[in-house]
This record gives sequence, structure tokens and C-alpha cells, in this order.
Amino acid sequence: MTIQRSTSLNNIINEKLGRIIVASNTLPMSVKKVDESSCNSSLSNTPLSSSIDTGFTSNGISTPEQKSPIQIKISDEPFPVESALSSLLHKKEISDYLWVGWPHCDVENEEEKKLIEKAIKEHSSHLEPVFLDEKLVDNYYKGYCKNSLWSLLHYQLNFVKLDVEWWQAYIQVNQMFADRISKIYTPGDIIWIHDYHLMILPEMLRKVLPVDAPIGFFFHAPFPSYELFRILPNRIEMLKGILGSNLIGFQSFEYLRHFRSSCARLLDLEVHPKGLELVQGRRTHFTKLQVYPIGVDYSDFIVNLNQPIVTSRIKKLKEIFKGKRVIVARDRLDQIEGVPRKLEVIEHLFETHPEYLGKLVFIQIYEPTVEEEDETDEQKLLHKTVNEMVGRINGKYGKLNFNPIEYINRKVSYDELSALYKLADIALITPIRDGMNLTSHEYVVCQKDSYGVLILSEFTGAARCLGGAIIVNPFSKKEIQGAIIEALNMKIEDRKLKHQINYNYVLANTSGFWGKRFLCDLHETIQQDCNNNKKVPCADTEKIRENFKLSTKRLLLLDYDGTLTPLVKHPHLALPSKQLIDGLTALSKDPRNEVYVISGRDRPSLEKWLGSIPIGLSCEHGVFIRHPNDQKWYETPKSEIAWKDTVMNIMQDFEDRTPGSFVEIKSINLTWHYRNADPDFGQFQARELIAQLHSVANKYPLDILSGKKAIEVKPVGINKGEIVKILLARCDPEFVLCIGDDKTDEDMFKVLQDKADAFSIRVTPDNKEPTKAKSTLEETKDVVNLLTQLSNL
Repeated sequence: MTIQRSTSLNNIINEKLGRIIVASNTLPMSVKKVDESSCNSSLSNTPLSSSIDTGFTSNGISTPEQKSPIQIKISDEPFPVESALSSLLHKKEISDYLWVGWPHCDVENEEEKKLIEKAIKEHSSHLEPVFLDEKLVDNYYKGYCKNSLWSLLHYQLNFVKLDVEWWQAYIQVNQMFADRISKIYTPGDIIWIHDYHLMILPEMLRKVLPVDAPIGFFFHAPFPSYELFRILPNRIEMLKGILGSNLIGFQSFEYLRHFRSSCARLLDLEVHPKGLELVQGRRTHFTKLQVYPIGVDYSDFIVNLNQPIVTSRIKKLKEIFKGKRVIVARDRLDQIEGVPRKLEVIEHLFETHPEYLGKLVFIQIYEPTVEEEDETDEQKLLHKTVNEMVGRINGKYGKLNFNPIEYINRKVSYDELSALYKLADIALITPIRDGMNLTSHEYVVCQKDSYGVLILSEFTGAARCLGGAIIVNPFSKKEIQGAIIEALNMKIEDRKLKHQINYNYVLANTSGFWGKRFLCDLHETIQQDCNNNKKVPCADTEKIRENFKLSTKRLLLLDYDGTLTPLVKHPHLALPSKQLIDGLTALSKDPRNEVYVISGRDRPSLEKWLGSIPIGLSCEHGVFIRHPNDQKWYETPKSEIAWKDTVMNIMQDFEDRTPGSFVEIKSINLTWHYRNADPDFGQFQARELIAQLHSVANKYPLDILSGKKAIEVKPVGINKGEIVKILLARCDPEFVLCIGDDKTDEDMFKVLQDKADAFSIRVTPDNKEPTKAKSTLEETKDVVNLLTQLSNL
């Protein structure tokens, strides 16, 4: 399969992006301080562990001749991200990369730190270690990352533990990463941060790096639903931290949707089709959200399967299990893998289907994630439980020369994994929650021409990708057993078809392609930000005051909500401040001034709040107008209201069906507000409401306005711009000041675009937001202060 956009990515990265700075909790290697005697340790000699060495390539860096106080053993740890970067570097699609991370060891003093850092640099020039002491490792990694975040992200609420000291350590370590990256960053670098260990790092980097520094974040783990994530006491800091990124990638749309929902609810952010906007002072930062399912480098497995040591091992395994069907499972030593439930299924299968006894073998690889002495109490209990279950089942159904369960409780080498994957008729992968699970991809590659069947948990990211797998609910032992029996009895034609579907996907979606897609999209996001970087200038208040002072006929056109008063959750709470009342009153007393508040509000509200001031008022976006020193309201133009009952019935139905929403009834216009509704449901209902309202608009001349958490319906031809035209003709001013904050005010700005003596101002914290206004002010208090200054001239 040809990977799209690789050529353009090649040109982009080589010419413009320079090197990639990767940041992850750990480096793609580990450092161990060992005794000299331990460098020659031997491996176990069980039938499944003797023939192929396990673990990873190791290099003793220091030697006794160097007279170092310690011996250092460096082991490479396979990581799909490194595979992707190596592929890109090999094809010259990136110029270079640096990897910032913890080297899996704590240091006791500065001399030891220098020694280990030198050894790491000699091992690979791409690695930049961040050293953590034992206390930080305990609080940051074992504490907050594993006991707080990991358990929460994987829906393990019973195991979630929270501690203030852990959170402080998490902040400290993220800051250490930020300090390291800021020292090595140069313009043109791309920063690519990985996973939940570094969620607040993007925001930290934003504070110290140039504003255009490209920052991407990939979330490898699942992201939980809002109902779970909100449990986290520091949820706001975590979300704001990761939103410092330009692009955030997820394994599946389900995780993206959960993240977006958490941001909408907890940060009250507007959700856009492609991402989220976070207001930071005068700047609005946009973060793009996208799905990038990670893959494996299949070529390594294909090549490895043809190595003599692997072919020999496959041959030996086939002899050992001759005449038997083989199921393989590979899991980490943690609670999400669901190994005890899997063993219960195997036991029940033998109980209910004795015909499989002696003809079916289950190989369970259970790889420890930490050294035995570092196991938590939960891991020790899990380890003990699995050992006892394996012993009981083998004792119950095994024979002198045969065990129905082969249990491998150690790290298994790349070679041996390849052999076991090739041997197995079925791969049983049933974690109760997993971001992707690449074991499934590895098994599919190794099954080329063998057509093994993949049984996969529906709670893995891989279940969304591998359409040929048998998908099961890992909590249903009945479903898992049924899937095993289905796989054992599946016809060869069906096995071939299912395998080919999976195989085609894995070959097309490699780790290299995953890396290309992410980096290409990150670059495109940055380019779009640069192209859209045209800023609307801040209002020149000094010039406004000078022109105001020199003019004798002045017209002030002011929106109300979001302009003169801050936006509030309920309309009746938008009360004018004393400073605003005093300023408008003073302005209205000067005969050279004509002041109008042009609002979407109804008449009673404007009269209640501003009616005592001799200024002009226009309500319902220009339906009615009242001139200064005139208590009479004029309708302009005369509006048709035959549509109103129909629209009212529709809106009331949506009010009933959307908790937190309400209908605002005006003399002519109708508005459905959903600011207090559930953010996701409110947006969903707003889209549904608009669709229904369009059917009414086909019969009547209506405009449907989508504002800030509100949908308004009004007759066609009525807008604030039409009122401005009337007032310009009526007043013939020398000076015009027009201020508003949302889409409905753009009609006013448009009328004034070509009027040289007019100052039009959009109230927004984002001076890059598209507008027809000539300038911006940041917030309502700036508007009120400006009016106060003008009133004192």
C-alpha cells in the first residue's frame, strides 16, 4: 500500500522542520547499576524458555579496568515511537531526533550522574536523560502516574489513590523535562510529547519557548469518560496543561470524544469540528484533535521469522505440541489484563468440553513490568493468584507428560515471541481496557500463510482497527469461551478471509506511517496558524479620545451583553455596573452626543436597566427602536409574526427535552438559550433545533442566528446593520464609535467598514479572530473605562 503524503512530508521536514525532540517518561532503553557478577546471569531451562535467550541486547559500559564505583548495564527497550523515528531518519524524512526521558534508574550523587550520562551518550547520540532521585520516582512515577492516573485512565477506580505530595512531584518532574527541552530547543525543532506522564508539560513549554514553537502530544493510553476524569482533583490543571499543544493525537475517536467532552464541561470551551479554543489573555490558542492509531514495524517480524534461530525454535515447538491446537496470550502483570478471568474461561472450557483435553494447550505469557522486589501489594497478590490458578488447573487436567497451561512468567525475547506467535492457532487478547494493544498486530504479522484467528477485547483501541478479529466483551466469560470454540471450528476459508483483513490493515498502518501522519498534520497545523496570524490591532484609545474631543456631532453605537456587561449564565443577571450607568448618563448630557444601545435584548429588560438614561435603545437586533428623550418605541420595519407560534412550539419542545435550557420570548424574536445545559447535549440539540427551524424558514422569511450558546429566530431583513444605516442618515455624525462582541454585531461593523471617521471595535480576547471591526478591546471593563474617559472630556 502506498502511503499518501510521504513525499510532501519528506520535503517539509528536511527543508523546514529540522529535528524532532521527543519527550516521554522513559528513554527507549534502561540503565541498571549491577554487580560485576550479575552481568553473566543465566536463564531458566524450561521447555519454553531454554532455546532462545530472553530480554534485550545489553552492553556493559564500564569495566573493572575503568575503576568505576559501579557497573552499568544498558538494555534497549523496543518502542514503536523509536521505530517510527528510525524509519523516518533512515529515509531522510527527518534531519535528526533527540529523545528526552528518564533512563530507568535513580542516581545517588553527581559523580554517578555524570558516569551514567556519559555511558548513555556513548550508547546513542539521540538520547537526553532526565535524572530522578528515588523519592521522585516513588512519588511521581509509582505514586501519581501509576496509582492515580494509570488506574483512573484504565477505569480501575478501586485502585485509584490520591496524594498531594504525589501531585507536587508530578509538577516537579514535568518542570524538569521543560527545563531540559528549553535548553536544547532551537527554532525549527518539532516537540513531540508522549502520554499521561507529561500532561502538563506542553503548557510549561509554552511559557518559555517562542509562541510559534510546534508542540504535538500523543495520548497512548485510553482517555476515560468525563464522569471518571472529573474525579481527579487537579483535572483543570491537567486539561489546561495538555492544551498547550498545537495537536493532540488519540488512539481512537472514543478517547478523543471523551477528552473533548471533559474540556467542554470542565473548562467551558467552545467545541469546534477540528479541535478546541482556549483563551489565554490576549491570545486564543487553538488545539487540533485527531485520531492516529499506532502500528508496528511489520518488516522486523517478517525478517525475524526467517532467521535460523527462529525457524529452529518454531520447528522444536511444533514437535513439542504435535497434534495439539495452541492458544497464546501475552499480558503484563497488572489488573487490566484480565488474566485470572481468562484462566477461568480455560478451566470452564475443559469442564464443559472434555473433548479438548489433551488436544488444546493454552500458553500464557505473563511479563513482569517491574522487578519482583518493586512489585506493589496488588501485583504480588495478582501474581500469587495466577500462580495458584495455573497450578490448580494443571493439577486437575494435566498428565504426567502434559500440562494444558504453559505459564511463562518472565520477559520473553523478540525471537521467542515471533516463534510463539507463528505457532499459535489462536491469539486470546482480552484486557479490560487498553489504549491500542500492539500484541494483536504482532500476532497478525507472524501468522502470514498460517491464518491464525485473533480474539480481541472490545475495550482495546485495536478492536476499532482489526476488522477480521472476533470481538468479545472481556467481562463475559461465556462470550470468550464461545469465541474460542468458534475459532477452533472455523473453516480455513473464513480464517483466510479474516486474517487477510487484519493483515492488510497492519501492513498499511505501520509505526512509520503513524509517525508520518502525526508529524505531517502537526506541520500543517502550524502552517495554518501562521497563515491565519493576521492580527486585528488593539483599539487606539488615545486617537479615539482625540477625534472625539475635536468633533461636534458624535454617534456612539453600543451592544449590551458581552460589550457593556460580561456574559452571564442567565439573561436576568446581566445588570449594568454603577460605573457604566454613570458614564452613559454623563455622555447623554452632552448635546454633541447621540448614544444608542443596540441589543438583542427585549424591551422590558433594556427599559428596566437603561430606561432612566436619556439615550437611544434598540432591542431584538433592530426590531424596535427608541430615540433619546423619546419614550415611544418604533417598529422598523413592520414585521410578520405568523411564524411565531410554530417556532415557539418547537423551541418549547427543545426546552422540555434539554435540561438547563430555556426560551426567551421577545416581542418579535424568539431565542432558545442552552448555556446552562450539558455542553455536548446542548450542542447536539442546537444542531437538531436548527434543522427543524429550517423547515419553518422555508415557509416564512426568517433568519436563524446561531450565537453564543443561543439560537435566535427573527424576520428576514432585520439586523443591527439596518439600524446603523437609519441612525447614520438621521444623525449625519462627524465621529462614530461602534462596539460589539459577537456575530450579530458584524452587521454593524460591515456598514462602517468604508467610513473613514468611524471607529469599530470588537470585544474579544483573541485579536486574530476574524472580524469586520477595525480594532479590538480585550474585555467589557476596557469598554466601560473608555466610555468613562470620553464622558470626562
